[in-house]
Amino acid sequence: MKTKIYLGILSLVMGLTLGLASCSDDDYAINTTPLLTDSSVVTGSADVTPTSATLHGTVSGLEGQSSSAYVTGFNYGAVEDMLSEKVTATGGEEFTATVTGSLNQTIYYQAYVTLQGKVTYKGEVKSLVLTNARAATGDATQIGANKATLAGSLTDFPTDAESGIMVSGVEGTEIVRAGVRIATDPKGSYTVNVEGLLPNTTYYYVAYLDLGAGVVYGEEKSFTTTNDHVFDLDNDLVDLGLSTKWAKYNVGATSETEIGGLFGFGDMTGFNTSIDPANFASADIYKTANDLVFSAFEGKATMPTIAEFEELFALCTKEWIEMEGVAGYKFTGPNGNSIFMPAAGSRTQAAVTGVGAEGYYLSGSINVSDPQFAMSYHFTNAIATRATTPVYQALAIRAVSTAKNVLFDRTQLYGKWYIDNGQDGEQHVFEGPFTQWGETYNWAIVSNGQPHLADPVHWEMGTDNGWIGYTYGVDYGYMEFLEDGTVNIHRLTDDGAATDETGKYTIDEENKVIDIDINVLCANTWVAVKSGKLNILSLTSDGLQIALPNNDGYAYSVNYYSQRKAEADTKIPVLLLCASSDGSGTWGADAGRLSPAELAGQHTFTYEGSCSDAMVFALDFQGLMGKYPNTFVRIDEMKCDGNAIKFNANNFFYGDIEGNGNYRVELFNIYGKGAAGGNVLNSAFSNLQNVASDPAFSFNSSLEVTYTVFTDGNGAGVYTPNLATIPDWSGAGTWGYNAGATFEVKYEDFQYSIVNPSFNIKYESTDCAAGSIMTFIEVADLYGFFPGTHATLDNLYLDGTEVTFDATKVLDANESPKYRLELWNCYGSTKAGGCAFGTPDGDVIKELGFSSSMEVKFTFHSLFAVPQW
Repeated sequence: MKTKIYLGILSLVMGLTLGLASCSDDDYAINTTPLLTDSSVVTGSADVTPTSATLHGTVSGLEGQSSSAYVTGFNYGAVEDMLSEKVTATGGEEFTATVTGSLNQTIYYQAYVTLQGKVTYKGEVKSLVLTNARAATGDATQIGANKATLAGSLTDFPTDAESGIMVSGVEGTEIVRAGVRIATDPKGSYTVNVEGLLPNTTYYYVAYLDLGAGVVYGEEKSFTTTNDHVFDLDNDLVDLGLSTKWAKYNVGATSETEIGGLFGFGDMTGFNTSIDPANFASADIYKTANDLVFSAFEGKATMPTIAEFEELFALCTKEWIEMEGVAGYKFTGPNGNSIFMPAAGSRTQAAVTGVGAEGYYLSGSINVSDPQFAMSYHFTNAIATRATTPVYQALAIRAVSTAKNVLFDRTQLYGKWYIDNGQDGEQHVFEGPFTQWGETYNWAIVSNGQPHLADPVHWEMGTDNGWIGYTYGVDYGYMEFLEDGTVNIHRLTDDGAATDETGKYTIDEENKVIDIDINVLCANTWVAVKSGKLNILSLTSDGLQIALPNNDGYAYSVNYYSQRKAEADTKIPVLLLCASSDGSGTWGADAGRLSPAELAGQHTFTYEGSCSDAMVFALDFQGLMGKYPNTFVRIDEMKCDGNAIKFNANNFFYGDIEGNGNYRVELFNIYGKGAAGGNVLNSAFSNLQNVASDPAFSFNSSLEVTYTVFTDGNGAGVYTPNLATIPDWSGAGTWGYNAGATFEVKYEDFQYSIVNPSFNIKYESTDCAAGSIMTFIEVADLYGFFPGTHATLDNLYLDGTEVTFDATKVLDANESPKYRLELWNCYGSTKAGGCAFGTPDGDVIKELGFSSSMEVKFTFHSLFAVPQW
């Protein structure tokens, strides 16, 4: 017999909420994922009259649930922290209820949702005032591609109130009422100018009157911007001599000195005021549906990548100037041309800060370590640096051309080239040895990406298409170009017969054409033209494409990879040395071979064998230091017979220990570093000292090692700890204050250590008395190398008075690759683990508030985790 069991909330302790499960005679399932969270219920706006108010609320997460399973409503009252009255609402995901009162009465209210009569979730507390005042929304006038004038009117209003227009890029009463505020003095009739708009885009707006205790709204209206501003490839882009052209002005502007719009990551209008990362993009957006530049300018331009920003700031001369009274940077490129970027500031929700002092410009690149952050560039008159900003923080955008200026460097041609047909089992650059194109394709189209509509043909033929006249996996020899204009071609036929031929070539660099007097290396393909003047479609240090016309409207590029690329693609052998005290085990087992393309990152190997105790235990990456001299290999986990074991990586040795170009991670070695007289002074696998082996490391059948390879930095260097303390989202507090002290991660004698690990940072401010939603010490890039870093808070002084705290709740945390010593973070580890200083009031720890100063004393103890044996 089968039955259906409907499970509601089974246990508050277990965190079970509304769920549905079915069971047979012997089994059943329970949904343990809560339907709602603290952010699911939102207290909305209110529509007021002199004696009543209609309250609005929303809930997300109950889609598909029966209306009988939950109740919506509002708590309300005359005192903010005493909402003693309750009213049940009507509606589903959007719900309303009406309360009554008297003229000029202030009412505080809070939306709630109760599930199964047992668990209640609440929104924030808001206020309203019952009033005769009214706001009316007027019509939009003077609508252009990037600007519009919006009107409103008021009746029965106090003169000390705030009025204006709220603008949104998305329709819906609550969304528009939470839009970007454009404030003005209260008048019977008023207008505001809205700038930074996008062409041919619909916007929604509403007039408002903010009485302090509550807001009165007009009706929602909309307008659509014109499409009369056409992005001009010839006049709106500037060639700075870089890999791409940069627009003269910001998106949403029509002149160099206009700020334009401020956009969240993937915000297609510039008026999204949400701070929920889920309402923004979470992956790279350039040249995608979320790239507003690509959409607004019809594919002629795109958002810049973070690499293109790096190039702009690295290769251009920068000068902080004022142009027409607007401060910002003037960039002068290598060719002498220049652009101006105003210090446009940024916006979080409706608050715009930093205009005239800071430039925040958004790239189309996500922070791969944390997709809640986007890559951006930040500059002031003193600094210019790449940054990560929350995806909801709205920044200025400067477009770049879709077509690039890929430089032609004939010196990259010099050397040997092989057909990329997988004769060594790999495709090094291209998908196959040939690509089919239209016969008019050239460098501008293939390398620069210029639009081409005449004969749009591009077919990557791959390795499984043999009809053009080659055999997959056959070595056809090589073609070698010399600087003196000589070309030597060593040809091999399918059966291995060899011939050598020498010819001459010249290069037309302006048109990217090679004129060669002998047939290029092209296997036994039957295309019509193999010599003479041939278009070079692409040329890098790795790859080369030369087009062979077939006199039938098509051309076929032969795809080559270079000797340089062949050498770079040579795999790194990883050898395991793991021997017991009796000499058994392995003295060089193959633990894998890593190609350069997959080298950086995390890897795992499993060795089948046994080791009763560690006498010699090391990993050797052969030739790694010769190719990547600034390398670091970190051991992340080890499992003996499937069970994770403890280890102290502070006692490992790292680097070219034997001076032979190999990178070694020496975990235990009686003949190596850290040993004397055949004994290891400090074991990494126990607290033993001065021993010839360590039985704490042993396995009977298998050893599994997970490790991470860094090829562009070994973690050593100078790091700067910064104090961040944020009272709220108003922009007060600091995201990075440093008293001038730094510490060094020292790499010496093949080990890592911390120099000058103790700090005292004192931050003075009068803006942080209300408490803190975030307080932590942050060190850029440290966590990326050393996720086991451990620091402690030694002392905390607020306004000169020492504060007591629970040290076990001050946690090592991260915003990878940044390390954080987290005192409190309403989004972080301490939210789940509990705060060391008090109980949060919403997101705020009031006990971390200060009127004049916060002084933090802390110490870094180790870079790698120290286990408790």
